[in-house]
Amino acid sequence: MDNGRTLAAARTVISGLLALIFCYVTLFVPLPYYIFQPGTADDLQGMVHVQGGGYPETGRFLLTTVGVSNATLAKMVEARFRGYEVHRQTAVRQPGESEEEYGERQHQVMLTSQSNAIQAAYRAAGITYTIANKGIVVLSTAEGLPADGVLEPGDVIFKADGTPVDAGSKLDAIISGKKEGDAVRITYKRGSVAMEASFTLRALQTGEPNNRKLGIGIVTADRKAVQAARQTDAVSVQAGEIGGPSAGFMFALETYGLLLPDDLSRGYTIAGTGTIDPQGVVGAIGGARHKASAAHRAGADILFVPRGDQSAAEALKQAGKLHSAMKVVEVGTLQEAITYLESLPPRG
Repeated sequence: MDNGRTLAAARTVISGLLALIFCYVTLFVPLPYYIFQPGTADDLQGMVHVQGGGYPETGRFLLTTVGVSNATLAKMVEARFRGYEVHRQTAVRQPGESEEEYGERQHQVMLTSQSNAIQAAYRAAGITYTIANKGIVVLSTAEGLPADGVLEPGDVIFKADGTPVDAGSKLDAIISGKKEGDAVRITYKRGSVAMEASFTLRALQTGEPNNRKLGIGIVTADRKAVQAARQTDAVSVQAGEIGGPSAGFMFALETYGLLLPDDLSRGYTIAGTGTIDPQGVVGAIGGARHKASAAHRAGADILFVPRGDQSAAEALKQAGKLHSAMKVVEVGTLQEAITYLESLPPRG
């Protein structure tokens, strides 16, 4: 009898442990996939700031996002039932790119989209501006090369051998005057802390046998600042943790609306997505159906999407599934969106 009770108790304990292990694996063990789903629709009035205060708006411009999360078994099951997208991490990140490097690349792409948006808005509003270089940002380091383990994604290089460098071309010019085995002294900032390190130059693989290039094994991007001729027209953007390039178009619309006295929003809730270049050309994006869901959930009256790819069809299909009353509008340029909004009767 005692042996039977002991055996039953052992089975109960083992079953409980197996259940706990199963729950832990299902809920917490990460899988090598990303899940893409509807994100947020954020009010840009809290992100875009004009030095002179900007003009008031009766409506709202919303930045739509795609939510990206690391997959677990439970999230994969949920994604299948909800129709979310699932992609291998290796298909999203660049070859050899770490999670940290991917995040920093997305952050720098976002900063570039902000710069492009401000330039496009200034051009549309007829505001004179200049571009200034503000340093060289480290995006990633190559394994086994001198910078590996010393420099980190997000570090900003501002001197080489004591000479100020504010663009990658200036750093390349200093390195090109050296030979393999020479040292280069790099001064950089990590956050607000200035640091310095010396690196031995190595020959890098360029893929071209007759094109040998020296370096320390870093991928960089130039950090630029857009400066308006009048200080009161200066624009800054604080986007928080949002990354990627597809916010540029909506940043440009909000910036333009704040710079001019005519109320561009006309009292409507206007969502949108799309990349933008300094000339105001709106480019393709991904995840249009997820962004349509986010816009609908936020009560958008209008959803702007780029012309020329599948975004409009995808957004229209999703809006239909949701029985949404919002209007999906295709645009190819910032000026097209401005003209469309200016043609609307003011609400209220």
